[in-house]
Amino acid sequence: MAAIGALSIVSAGTATASADEGTLIEFDSMTPVTGSAVGTVNDRNIRGGGFPWAITEGSGEVDRQGNVEIEVTGLIIPASAGFGFNPAPKFQAVVSCLTPSGIVNVKSAAFPASRAGDSAFETSVDLPHPCKSPEVFVGTTLASGVFVWFARSNAEADD
Repeated sequence: MAAIGALSIVSAGTATASADEGTLIEFDSMTPVTGSAVGTVNDRNIRGGGFPWAITEGSGEVDRQGNVEIEVTGLIIPASAGFGFNPAPKFQAVVSCLTPSGIVNVKSAAFPASRAGDSAFETSVDLPHPCKSPEVFVGTTLASGVFVWFARSNAEADD
């Protein structure tokens, strides 16, 4: 697992709030960890993976009850970084919320991820209330117990 941590990359982005009162966030794209985000702890106290990542597609939704649905396609460390595949056998999600007490990050169970970087999962997490400015991160937990992210939900303006 230490090798995966060294290979991991973090993705930058934010999730979108939906007009549906039951939906906390909904997003139809994700940004992989690249550049200065690689290996760095971000503004949500989550470390980026140890290598730049690439993603073909990523989408998801989290409702106010903590139900999480995420689908990623092609979430890999690219060949240009020496791989061309996903080295993590499982992906997880972290829903990150701003609360009156500060940042609260809630991690999901782990779900199988293919070598091609594909994974789809439905799970639930115990969200804090309130959960403001939510963001979703997809990554894995290393043997050390540290979660590293590979892709981050992208924000869109809620009109």
